[in-house]
Amino acid sequence: MLFKYKRVKFLIKPFLGIGNLFGKVVSNLKHDLKEADINLGVAEYSTLALFNACFFFLLSFLAFFLLRFRIAEKPLGASILFSLLVALLLFIFFFFIFLKYPKILAGKKAEQIDRMLLFALKDLLLQVSSGVSLYNSFVNISVAGYGLVSKEFKIAAQEINAGIPMSSAIEKMAHRTQSEYLQRSLWQLINAMKVGASLEGALRTIIDDLARDQKSKIKDYAKELNLWSLVYMLFAVAIPTLGVTMLVVLSGFAGFGVNMYTFAFLMGFVLFVQIAIIGFIKRRRPMVNF
Repeated sequence: MLFKYKRVKFLIKPFLGIGNLFGKVVSNLKHDLKEADINLGVAEYSTLALFNACFFFLLSFLAFFLLRFRIAEKPLGASILFSLLVALLLFIFFFFIFLKYPKILAGKKAEQIDRMLLFALKDLLLQVSSGVSLYNSFVNISVAGYGLVSKEFKIAAQEINAGIPMSSAIEKMAHRTQSEYLQRSLWQLINAMKVGASLEGALRTIIDDLARDQKSKIKDYAKELNLWSLVYMLFAVAIPTLGVTMLVVLSGFAGFGVNMYTFAFLMGFVLFVQIAIIGFIKRRRPMVNF
């Protein structure tokens, strides 16, 4: 966001009720804020999102009004109406993105956890099988340099040290993250502790299941990548060459007007689609390491 809460707190404080009302539109916003480490309540964050979206509304309205009225010399009424409609659409878009931003951050955090989780679990298994207590293993993992995984284990170790039962601290860790792999591993660990099963055996099972699942996702991604490679080649090679050829033919035989703007629009569209496909493929890539 362009404006931080501390800077505009005095401006948005009277509108916390309105912000809280809009915040209820997004489900689990409170949980997403907590997972994304954003120290704001639903009302404060929603009002801040509304304030930033209103700023972009005013900015876009002024920009499009000047373009239509001053530069393009369109009528005043038509310029105001056009600018209002475009600014309203941008307001809705930015407000929705701002409300979803904590969930996006929490998802990025989960991806970073998945990247290092297998190594951390193998380290945990090594320590438990060597006779180290589970609490001390948590402490060792918290300082072992596994990124956000170490941070989560550090929080759990601090809670256990404060007097919270170990199973409760592990359960809170499972509720605190969006990482599917970490949640699954922690719940299996909790079940093993409750039934009195061997922690070493439980950790081996967790690691084997996790590695098998990640390998399966890599294979599925490889198969999916073949399809998206063909789609990318279609927009990178086929459409630019064949599309330009068809436009030239139409301009010669069907009287279809083709000028520089038509070619620029086609090239811009193809470039936009290529960037979107690359971003989608990158987003679909499994965040795993072996």
